[in-house]
Amino acid sequence: GIAGAEYAARRAAMASRLPRGSVALFAPAPLAYMSHDVPYPFQQAPDLHYLCGFAEPSCLLACVKRGGGDGGRSSGSGVDAPDDAEWLLFVEPSDPAQALWDGPRAGIDGARRHILPDGEVLKIGAAPTALLRILDAMDASRGDTAIRPGLLFDVDRNPQLTAALRPVLEWCKERQLRVTRAAAHVQPLRLLKSDAEAALMARAADATAEAFLETMAASAAAAARGGATEALLAARFEYETRLRGCGRLAYPCVVASGVRACTLHYMHNNALLSPGDLLLMDAGGSFGGYSADITRTWPLSGTFTPEQRDVYSAVLSVNEACIAAAKGDGGTSIASLHHLSLRLTHEALVQLGVLGPGEAHRVSRYYPHNIGHYLGLDVHDTPLASQSQPLLPGMALTVEPGLYFPPDDPQLPAWCRGIGVRIEDDIVIGSDGAA
Repeated sequence: GIAGAEYAARRAAMASRLPRGSVALFAPAPLAYMSHDVPYPFQQAPDLHYLCGFAEPSCLLACVKRGGGDGGRSSGSGVDAPDDAEWLLFVEPSDPAQALWDGPRAGIDGARRHILPDGEVLKIGAAPTALLRILDAMDASRGDTAIRPGLLFDVDRNPQLTAALRPVLEWCKERQLRVTRAAAHVQPLRLLKSDAEAALMARAADATAEAFLETMAASAAAAARGGATEALLAARFEYETRLRGCGRLAYPCVVASGVRACTLHYMHNNALLSPGDLLLMDAGGSFGGYSADITRTWPLSGTFTPEQRDVYSAVLSVNEACIAAAKGDGGTSIASLHHLSLRLTHEALVQLGVLGPGEAHRVSRYYPHNIGHYLGLDVHDTPLASQSQPLLPGMALTVEPGLYFPPDDPQLPAWCRGIGVRIEDDIVIGSDGAA
Protein backbone atom coordinates (compact mmCIF):
# COMPACT_ATOMS: atom_id res chain seq x y z
CA GLY A 1 0.00 0.00 0.00
CA ILE A 2 0.87 3.65 0.32
CA ALA A 3 2.77 4.62 3.47
CA GLY A 4 1.72 7.52 5.66
CA ALA A 5 4.97 9.33 4.85
CA GLU A 6 4.10 9.29 1.15
CA TYR A 7 0.67 10.78 1.81
CA ALA A 8 2.36 13.51 3.87
CA ALA A 9 4.80 14.21 1.02
CA ARG A 10 1.89 14.46 -1.42
CA ARG A 11 0.17 17.00 0.83
CA ALA A 12 3.38 19.02 1.05
CA ALA A 13 3.71 18.98 -2.74
CA MET A 14 0.08 20.01 -3.08
CA ALA A 15 0.51 22.86 -0.61
CA SER A 16 3.53 24.16 -2.49
CA ARG A 17 1.37 24.57 -5.60
CA LEU A 18 -1.24 26.75 -3.90
CA PRO A 19 -1.11 30.55 -3.88
CA ARG A 20 -0.79 32.17 -0.47
CA GLY A 21 -4.04 33.40 0.96
CA SER A 22 -6.05 30.43 -0.28
CA VAL A 23 -8.16 27.61 1.09
CA ALA A 24 -8.41 24.42 -0.97
CA LEU A 25 -11.22 21.96 -0.27
CA PHE A 26 -11.28 18.34 -1.42
CA ALA A 27 -14.69 16.69 -1.34
CA PRO A 28 -15.49 12.98 -1.15
CA ALA A 29 -17.45 11.16 -3.80
CA PRO A 30 -21.21 11.27 -3.18
CA LEU A 31 -23.08 8.21 -2.05
CA ALA A 32 -25.21 6.70 -4.82
CA TYR A 33 -28.21 4.43 -4.34
CA MET A 34 -29.54 1.70 -6.59
CA SER A 35 -32.90 1.83 -4.79
CA HIS A 36 -34.52 3.58 -1.83
CA ASP A 37 -32.00 2.56 0.82
CA VAL A 38 -29.64 0.19 -1.01
CA PRO A 39 -26.33 1.92 -1.78
CA TYR A 40 -23.92 1.14 -4.55
CA PRO A 41 -20.43 0.20 -3.28
CA PHE A 42 -18.65 3.39 -2.33
CA GLN A 43 -15.55 4.52 -4.20
CA GLN A 44 -13.68 7.53 -2.84
CA ALA A 45 -13.02 10.62 -4.97
CA PRO A 46 -9.51 10.16 -6.39
CA ASP A 47 -8.12 13.59 -5.47
CA LEU A 48 -9.05 13.17 -1.79
CA HIS A 49 -7.86 9.55 -1.87
CA TYR A 50 -4.52 10.66 -3.31
CA LEU A 51 -3.92 13.26 -0.59
CA CYS A 52 -4.84 11.27 2.52
CA GLY A 53 -6.24 7.81 1.69
CA PHE A 54 -9.40 8.32 3.74
CA ALA A 55 -12.08 5.95 2.47
CA GLU A 56 -15.26 7.13 4.23
CA PRO A 57 -17.96 9.04 2.33
CA SER A 58 -18.83 11.74 4.88
CA CYS A 59 -15.72 13.91 5.12
CA LEU A 60 -13.93 16.99 3.80
CA LEU A 61 -10.19 17.65 3.46
CA ALA A 62 -8.98 21.26 3.61
CA CYS A 63 -5.63 22.94 3.04
CA VAL A 64 -5.19 26.48 4.40
CA LYS A 65 -2.36 28.59 2.90
CA ARG A 66 -2.26 31.87 4.78
CA GLY A 67 -0.97 35.08 3.22
CA GLY A 68 2.23 36.89 4.10
CA GLY A 69 0.31 39.42 6.19
CA ASP A 70 -0.81 36.90 8.82
CA GLY A 71 2.36 35.09 9.70
CA GLY A 72 2.90 33.07 6.53
CA ARG A 73 6.46 33.09 5.22
CA SER A 74 6.20 34.26 1.64
CA SER A 75 8.64 32.98 -0.94
CA GLY A 76 8.22 36.20 -2.87
CA SER A 77 6.65 34.37 -5.80
CA GLY A 78 3.07 34.37 -4.57
CA VAL A 79 3.47 30.81 -3.30
CA ASP A 80 4.37 29.90 0.28
CA ALA A 81 6.67 27.19 1.47
CA PRO A 82 4.79 23.90 2.15
CA ASP A 83 5.28 24.15 5.93
CA ASP A 84 3.14 27.28 5.94
CA ALA A 85 0.12 25.13 5.08
CA GLU A 86 -2.35 23.78 7.61
CA TRP A 87 -4.38 20.67 6.85
CA LEU A 88 -7.78 19.90 8.32
CA LEU A 89 -9.90 16.79 7.93
CA PHE A 90 -13.58 16.89 8.82
CA VAL A 91 -15.11 13.46 9.53
CA GLU A 92 -18.15 11.83 11.06
CA PRO A 93 -17.61 11.04 14.75
CA SER A 94 -17.79 7.46 15.95
CA ASP A 95 -21.37 6.35 16.60
CA PRO A 96 -22.13 2.96 18.20
CA ALA A 97 -25.73 3.03 16.95
CA GLN A 98 -24.60 3.61 13.37
CA ALA A 99 -21.84 1.00 13.72
CA LEU A 100 -24.49 -1.65 14.45
CA TRP A 101 -25.82 -1.18 10.91
CA ASP A 102 -22.86 -0.07 8.80
CA GLY A 103 -19.77 -0.98 10.78
CA PRO A 104 -17.45 1.29 12.76
CA ARG A 105 -16.11 4.59 11.47
CA ALA A 106 -12.59 5.85 12.02
CA GLY A 107 -14.00 8.71 14.07
CA ILE A 108 -12.01 11.76 15.09
CA ASP A 109 -9.41 9.85 17.11
CA GLY A 110 -8.89 7.18 14.47
CA ALA A 111 -8.60 9.73 11.65
CA ARG A 112 -6.12 11.79 13.68
CA ARG A 113 -4.03 8.73 14.49
CA HIS A 114 -4.03 6.98 11.09
CA ILE A 115 -4.94 9.55 8.42
CA LEU A 116 -3.84 13.08 9.38
CA PRO A 117 -1.38 12.97 12.28
CA ASP A 118 0.19 16.23 11.05
CA GLY A 119 -3.08 18.17 10.91
CA GLU A 120 -6.31 18.87 12.74
CA VAL A 121 -9.35 16.57 12.67
CA LEU A 122 -12.82 17.98 13.40
CA LYS A 123 -16.46 16.95 13.14
CA ILE A 124 -17.89 17.22 9.64
CA GLY A 125 -20.80 19.25 10.98
CA ALA A 126 -18.34 21.94 12.10
CA ALA A 127 -16.92 22.49 8.63
CA PRO A 128 -18.95 25.56 7.53
CA THR A 129 -18.33 27.44 10.79
CA ALA A 130 -14.65 26.51 10.96
CA LEU A 131 -14.02 27.52 7.35
CA LEU A 132 -15.83 30.83 7.75
CA ARG A 133 -13.73 31.57 10.83
CA ILE A 134 -10.55 30.85 8.86
CA LEU A 135 -11.60 32.98 5.89
CA ASP A 136 -12.64 35.87 8.14
CA ALA A 137 -9.29 35.77 9.93
CA MET A 138 -7.37 35.67 6.65
CA ASP A 139 -9.39 38.58 5.28
CA ALA A 140 -8.95 40.67 8.41
CA SER A 141 -5.21 40.07 8.69
CA ARG A 142 -4.23 40.92 5.14
CA GLY A 143 -3.95 44.62 5.99
CA ASP A 144 -2.88 46.73 3.05
CA THR A 145 -1.57 43.82 1.01
CA ALA A 146 -3.19 42.88 -2.28
CA ILE A 147 -3.67 39.31 -1.12
CA ARG A 148 -7.34 38.38 -0.77
CA PRO A 149 -8.56 35.01 0.46
CA GLY A 150 -9.30 32.62 -2.36
CA LEU A 151 -11.34 29.40 -2.36
CA LEU A 152 -10.46 26.37 -4.45
CA PHE A 153 -13.32 23.87 -4.47
CA ASP A 154 -14.89 21.62 -7.10
CA VAL A 155 -18.50 22.54 -6.44
CA ASP A 156 -19.84 19.83 -8.76
CA ARG A 157 -18.06 16.94 -7.00
CA ASN A 158 -20.55 16.33 -4.18
CA PRO A 159 -23.88 18.23 -4.37
CA GLN A 160 -24.88 17.40 -0.80
CA LEU A 161 -21.62 18.73 0.62
CA THR A 162 -21.77 21.79 -1.65
CA ALA A 163 -25.22 22.56 -0.24
CA ALA A 164 -23.88 22.23 3.32
CA LEU A 165 -21.07 24.67 2.46
CA ARG A 166 -23.45 27.27 1.03
CA PRO A 167 -22.54 29.81 3.79
CA VAL A 168 -18.89 29.58 2.68
CA LEU A 169 -19.79 30.04 -0.98
CA GLU A 170 -22.07 32.97 -0.12
CA TRP A 171 -19.20 34.56 1.84
CA CYS A 172 -17.07 34.39 -1.31
CA LYS A 173 -19.89 35.72 -3.49
CA GLU A 174 -20.50 38.72 -1.23
CA ARG A 175 -16.83 39.67 -1.54
CA GLN A 176 -16.73 38.95 -5.29
CA LEU A 177 -14.15 36.21 -4.82
CA ARG A 178 -13.97 33.66 -7.58
CA VAL A 179 -14.18 29.97 -6.64
CA THR A 180 -11.75 27.94 -8.75
CA ARG A 181 -11.14 24.22 -9.16
CA ALA A 182 -8.94 22.46 -6.64
CA ALA A 183 -8.58 19.48 -8.97
CA ALA A 184 -6.52 21.56 -11.40
CA HIS A 185 -3.75 21.73 -8.75
CA VAL A 186 -3.70 18.11 -7.58
CA GLN A 187 -4.11 16.26 -10.89
CA PRO A 188 -0.65 17.26 -12.20
CA LEU A 189 0.79 15.55 -9.12
CA ARG A 190 -1.29 12.43 -9.74
CA LEU A 191 0.10 12.15 -13.27
CA LEU A 192 3.55 11.09 -12.05
CA LYS A 193 3.42 7.75 -10.26
CA SER A 194 5.71 6.96 -7.36
CA ASP A 195 7.43 3.59 -7.06
CA ALA A 196 4.75 2.51 -4.58
CA GLU A 197 1.97 3.50 -6.98
CA ALA A 198 3.66 1.75 -9.90
CA ALA A 199 3.94 -1.40 -7.78
CA LEU A 200 0.21 -1.35 -7.01
CA MET A 201 -0.58 -0.78 -10.68
CA ALA A 202 1.65 -3.73 -11.60
CA ARG A 203 -0.29 -5.91 -9.14
CA ALA A 204 -3.57 -4.76 -10.72
CA ALA A 205 -2.24 -5.48 -14.22
CA ASP A 206 -0.87 -8.89 -13.27
CA ALA A 207 -4.13 -9.93 -11.65
CA THR A 208 -6.06 -8.66 -14.67
CA ALA A 209 -3.82 -10.48 -17.16
CA GLU A 210 -4.12 -13.76 -15.25
CA ALA A 211 -7.88 -13.32 -15.00
CA PHE A 212 -8.02 -12.85 -18.77
CA LEU A 213 -6.14 -16.10 -19.33
CA GLU A 214 -8.52 -18.01 -17.07
CA THR A 215 -11.56 -16.41 -18.71
CA MET A 216 -10.25 -17.20 -22.20
CA ALA A 217 -9.67 -20.81 -21.20
CA ALA A 218 -13.26 -21.09 -19.93
CA SER A 219 -14.86 -19.32 -22.88
CA ALA A 220 -14.58 -22.03 -25.53
CA ALA A 221 -16.35 -24.62 -23.39
CA ALA A 222 -19.02 -22.11 -22.37
CA ALA A 223 -19.76 -21.26 -26.01
CA ALA A 224 -19.69 -24.90 -27.13
CA ARG A 225 -22.20 -26.20 -24.61
CA GLY A 226 -24.79 -23.58 -25.57
CA GLY A 227 -27.07 -21.43 -23.45
CA ALA A 228 -24.27 -19.41 -21.85
CA THR A 229 -24.29 -15.62 -22.11
CA GLU A 230 -21.55 -13.01 -22.03
CA ALA A 231 -22.46 -12.40 -18.37
CA LEU A 232 -20.93 -15.76 -17.45
CA LEU A 233 -17.54 -14.58 -18.68
CA ALA A 234 -17.93 -11.24 -16.91
CA ALA A 235 -18.59 -13.10 -13.66
CA ARG A 236 -15.64 -15.43 -14.23
CA PHE A 237 -13.33 -12.48 -14.83
CA GLU A 238 -14.41 -10.67 -11.66
CA TYR A 239 -14.02 -13.86 -9.62
CA GLU A 240 -10.48 -14.38 -10.93
CA THR A 241 -9.41 -10.79 -10.17
CA ARG A 242 -10.78 -10.95 -6.65
CA LEU A 243 -9.06 -14.31 -6.16
CA ARG A 244 -5.80 -12.47 -6.86
CA GLY A 245 -6.38 -9.69 -4.34
CA CYS A 246 -8.28 -7.03 -6.29
CA GLY A 247 -10.82 -5.26 -4.11
CA ARG A 248 -13.17 -4.49 -6.98
CA LEU A 249 -13.38 -4.08 -10.71
CA ALA A 250 -11.89 -0.86 -12.05
CA TYR A 251 -15.03 -0.40 -14.19
CA PRO A 252 -17.91 -2.57 -15.48
CA CYS A 253 -16.73 -5.27 -17.88
CA VAL A 254 -17.36 -4.97 -21.60
CA VAL A 255 -17.96 -8.52 -22.86
CA ALA A 256 -18.99 -8.15 -26.50
CA SER A 257 -19.38 -11.15 -28.77
CA GLY A 258 -19.93 -11.08 -32.51
CA VAL A 259 -21.29 -7.84 -33.99
CA ARG A 260 -21.67 -6.38 -30.48
CA ALA A 261 -17.90 -5.78 -30.51
CA CYS A 262 -18.62 -2.91 -32.91
CA THR A 263 -20.32 -1.04 -30.02
CA LEU A 264 -17.46 0.57 -28.11
CA HIS A 265 -19.00 0.63 -24.63
CA TYR A 266 -21.32 -2.35 -24.90
CA MET A 267 -22.18 -3.37 -21.33
CA HIS A 268 -25.39 -5.38 -21.62
CA ASN A 269 -23.37 -8.61 -21.55
CA ASN A 270 -26.54 -10.62 -22.17
CA ALA A 271 -26.10 -12.14 -25.64
CA LEU A 272 -25.64 -15.87 -26.10
CA LEU A 273 -22.10 -17.01 -26.83
CA SER A 274 -21.65 -18.60 -30.25
CA PRO A 275 -18.55 -20.67 -31.15
CA GLY A 276 -18.04 -18.88 -34.49
CA ASP A 277 -17.86 -15.40 -32.98
CA LEU A 278 -15.00 -13.23 -31.87
CA LEU A 279 -15.26 -12.00 -28.30
CA LEU A 280 -13.97 -8.56 -27.29
CA MET A 281 -13.47 -8.13 -23.53
CA ASP A 282 -12.47 -4.78 -22.03
CA ALA A 283 -11.95 -5.24 -18.29
CA GLY A 284 -9.68 -4.46 -15.38
CA GLY A 285 -9.22 -5.07 -11.70
CA SER A 286 -8.43 -2.47 -9.05
CA PHE A 287 -5.68 -3.28 -6.56
CA GLY A 288 -5.14 -0.95 -3.61
CA GLY A 289 -7.31 1.61 -5.39
CA TYR A 290 -5.23 1.61 -8.60
CA SER A 291 -6.75 0.53 -11.90
CA ALA A 292 -5.81 -1.80 -14.72
CA ASP A 293 -7.50 -1.45 -18.11
CA ILE A 294 -6.88 -4.21 -20.64
CA THR A 295 -8.72 -5.34 -23.76
CA ARG A 296 -8.32 -8.61 -25.62
CA THR A 297 -10.18 -10.05 -28.59
CA TRP A 298 -10.22 -13.78 -29.30
CA PRO A 299 -12.21 -16.41 -31.22
CA LEU A 300 -14.61 -18.38 -29.05
CA SER A 301 -13.93 -21.43 -31.24
CA GLY A 302 -10.23 -21.22 -30.40
CA THR A 303 -9.25 -20.52 -34.02
CA PHE A 304 -9.46 -17.30 -36.05
CA THR A 305 -11.05 -17.38 -39.44
CA PRO A 306 -8.73 -15.90 -42.12
CA GLU A 307 -10.82 -12.72 -42.16
CA GLN A 308 -10.77 -12.37 -38.38
CA ARG A 309 -7.02 -12.97 -38.29
CA ASP A 310 -6.36 -10.29 -40.90
CA VAL A 311 -8.22 -7.65 -38.88
CA TYR A 312 -6.67 -8.82 -35.61
CA SER A 313 -3.15 -8.74 -37.08
CA ALA A 314 -3.70 -5.21 -38.38
CA VAL A 315 -4.73 -3.94 -34.94
CA LEU A 316 -1.90 -5.82 -33.21
CA SER A 317 0.70 -4.23 -35.48
CA VAL A 318 -0.57 -0.74 -34.56
CA ASN A 319 -0.60 -1.65 -30.86
CA GLU A 320 2.99 -2.88 -30.90
CA ALA A 321 4.27 0.08 -32.93
CA CYS A 322 2.64 2.62 -30.62
CA ILE A 323 3.99 0.93 -27.49
CA ALA A 324 7.48 0.99 -29.02
CA ALA A 325 7.05 4.70 -29.79
CA ALA A 326 5.84 5.63 -26.27
CA LYS A 327 8.89 7.32 -24.77
CA GLY A 328 9.63 10.07 -22.30
CA ASP A 329 11.86 11.83 -24.82
CA GLY A 330 10.49 15.35 -24.42
CA GLY A 331 8.47 15.22 -27.63
CA THR A 332 6.19 12.22 -27.51
CA SER A 333 2.70 12.64 -26.05
CA ILE A 334 -0.56 10.72 -26.09
CA ALA A 335 -1.68 13.11 -28.82
CA SER A 336 1.37 12.34 -30.98
CA LEU A 337 0.87 8.61 -30.40
CA HIS A 338 -2.70 9.02 -31.60
CA HIS A 339 -1.56 10.71 -34.79
CA LEU A 340 0.86 7.81 -35.32
CA SER A 341 -1.94 5.30 -34.74
CA LEU A 342 -4.15 7.04 -37.31
CA ARG A 343 -1.41 6.87 -39.94
CA LEU A 344 -0.60 3.23 -39.21
CA THR A 345 -4.28 2.25 -39.15
CA HIS A 346 -4.81 3.91 -42.52
CA GLU A 347 -1.87 1.97 -43.95
CA ALA A 348 -3.33 -1.24 -42.54
CA LEU A 349 -6.77 -0.51 -43.98
CA VAL A 350 -5.23 0.11 -47.41
CA GLN A 351 -3.45 -3.25 -47.20
CA LEU A 352 -6.74 -4.91 -46.23
CA GLY A 353 -8.50 -3.31 -49.20
CA VAL A 354 -10.96 -1.48 -46.96
CA LEU A 355 -9.79 2.05 -47.80
CA GLY A 356 -7.86 3.64 -50.62
CA PRO A 357 -4.56 5.54 -50.32
CA GLY A 358 -6.38 8.87 -50.50
CA GLU A 359 -9.01 8.05 -47.88
CA ALA A 360 -7.15 8.79 -44.63
CA HIS A 361 -10.06 11.04 -43.64
CA ARG A 362 -12.27 7.94 -43.35
CA VAL A 363 -10.10 6.16 -40.78
CA SER A 364 -12.10 7.60 -37.87
CA ARG A 365 -15.23 5.88 -39.23
CA TYR A 366 -13.70 2.54 -38.24
CA TYR A 367 -11.33 3.72 -35.50
CA PRO A 368 -13.34 6.43 -33.71
CA HIS A 369 -11.58 6.71 -30.35
CA ASN A 370 -8.23 7.92 -29.07
CA ILE A 371 -5.16 5.71 -28.84
CA GLY A 372 -5.28 5.88 -25.06
CA HIS A 373 -5.65 7.81 -21.82
CA TYR A 374 -3.89 8.31 -18.51
CA LEU A 375 -4.33 5.58 -15.92
CA GLY A 376 -4.13 5.51 -12.13
CA LEU A 377 -6.64 5.83 -9.30
CA ASP A 378 -9.25 6.36 -12.01
CA VAL A 379 -9.43 4.24 -15.12
CA HIS A 380 -9.68 7.47 -17.15
CA ASP A 381 -7.29 9.23 -14.81
CA THR A 382 -6.57 12.95 -14.38
CA PRO A 383 -9.13 14.15 -16.97
CA LEU A 384 -7.95 17.77 -16.63
CA ALA A 385 -4.43 16.85 -17.78
CA SER A 386 -3.62 17.68 -21.40
CA GLN A 387 -2.88 14.74 -23.67
CA SER A 388 -0.60 17.03 -25.68
CA GLN A 389 1.97 17.42 -22.90
CA PRO A 390 5.16 15.35 -23.31
CA LEU A 391 5.28 11.97 -21.65
CA LEU A 392 7.51 11.88 -18.56
CA PRO A 393 8.92 9.09 -16.40
CA GLY A 394 6.22 7.93 -14.01
CA MET A 395 3.27 8.56 -16.31
CA ALA A 396 0.95 5.59 -16.81
CA LEU A 397 -1.27 5.26 -19.87
CA THR A 398 -3.14 2.84 -22.06
CA VAL A 399 -2.42 1.98 -25.69
CA GLU A 400 -5.61 0.71 -27.33
CA PRO A 401 -6.01 0.80 -31.12
CA GLY A 402 -9.02 -0.88 -32.63
CA LEU A 403 -11.06 -1.50 -35.77
CA TYR A 404 -14.84 -1.76 -35.78
CA PHE A 405 -16.66 -2.69 -38.99
CA PRO A 406 -20.44 -2.21 -38.64
CA PRO A 407 -22.47 -5.10 -40.08
CA ASP A 408 -24.69 -2.77 -42.12
CA ASP A 409 -22.07 -0.49 -43.70
CA PRO A 410 -22.47 -0.75 -47.50
CA GLN A 411 -19.10 0.94 -48.07
CA LEU A 412 -17.29 -2.00 -46.48
CA PRO A 413 -16.26 -5.20 -48.23
CA ALA A 414 -18.65 -7.98 -47.25
CA TRP A 415 -15.86 -10.10 -45.75
CA CYS A 416 -15.16 -7.75 -42.83
CA ARG A 417 -18.64 -6.54 -41.89
CA GLY A 418 -19.50 -7.25 -38.27
CA ILE A 419 -15.90 -7.73 -37.10
CA GLY A 420 -14.73 -5.67 -34.11
CA VAL A 421 -11.24 -5.89 -32.62
CA ARG A 422 -9.47 -3.86 -29.91
CA ILE A 423 -6.15 -4.66 -28.23
CA GLU A 424 -5.30 -2.60 -25.15
CA ASP A 425 -2.27 -2.66 -22.89
CA ASP A 426 -1.17 -0.60 -19.87
CA ILE A 427 2.30 0.95 -19.80
CA VAL A 428 4.35 3.13 -17.47
CA ILE A 429 7.12 5.40 -18.72
CA GLY A 430 10.26 4.27 -16.90
CA SER A 431 13.13 6.30 -15.47
CA ASP A 432 15.09 5.74 -18.68
CA GLY A 433 12.22 7.22 -20.73
CA ALA A 434 11.17 3.89 -22.26
CA ALA A 435 7.82 2.22 -21.72
